Amino acid sequence: MSQSTPIAIVTGGGSGTGLACAVAMSERGMRCVLVGRRKDRLRAAAESLASPAVPLAADLTEPGQPERVIQGTLAAYGRLDVIVHSAGVFEKAPASGVTPDHWQRVLDVNLGAVMSLTRAGWQALSDSGGQVVLISSIAAVQPFEGNAAYAASKGGLNALGEVLRLEGRGCGIRVITLCPAQIDTELWDGKAPDSVRARMMTAAGVGELVASLVHTDRRIDIGPIVIRPVRDPWVEPGP
Repeated sequence: MSQSTPIAIVTGGGSGTGLACAVAMSERGMRCVLVGRRKDRLRAAAESLASPAVPLAADLTEPGQPERVIQGTLAAYGRLDVIVHSAGVFEKAPASGVTPDHWQRVLDVNLGAVMSLTRAGWQALSDSGGQVVLISSIAAVQPFEGNAAYAASKGGLNALGEVLRLEGRGCGIRVITLCPAQIDTELWDGKAPDSVRARMMTAAGVGELVASLVHTDRRIDIGPIVIRPVRDPWVEPGP
């Protein structure tokens, strides 16, 4: 492996958007450390990539696990260039029905774990002049019923991204926040019919966009980006 080969950590890398990001980046010659909680998924995902990858099972909401992921990445590759934060939970409930456990779980996974892993990897990213990609959601900027905890977590993620974007400039770290609308992944299992999912964005398409953004000229500062299907997938297409 060349000393200049970029190394990326991808959370939620065993499936869905995370795996799609890893596929697109590996096709551009990057090597990935795939992070998630399911060892079998991670192992199969790593074997499917175009370049060698490391599956690393971890629950990033647990104390010490973000640091273990960073240490494992540096032990395997000696550097860290990108963290793609794609792991997340999408659990709907009206505001009146949000329990303390529901609230805490969504905030821990969608926001707390992101901060913990970014903090643990900040020095390594500074050393390489690296990048952080936050996969947020359109729910951060557009309200939807039943999304109280999810919207709060993603709104907080956008705000965190803007702080990190400012602070990263001083140490050569670029932070990119992507706010996608509906992507057809397993997060929609049991929540949307097949006809609606067929009109959503594909994970592969979003993964290609992430890989392209990571490879853009580093002199370009990238603010939060909202992406959505050309047509609302919940609205029946016209004749």
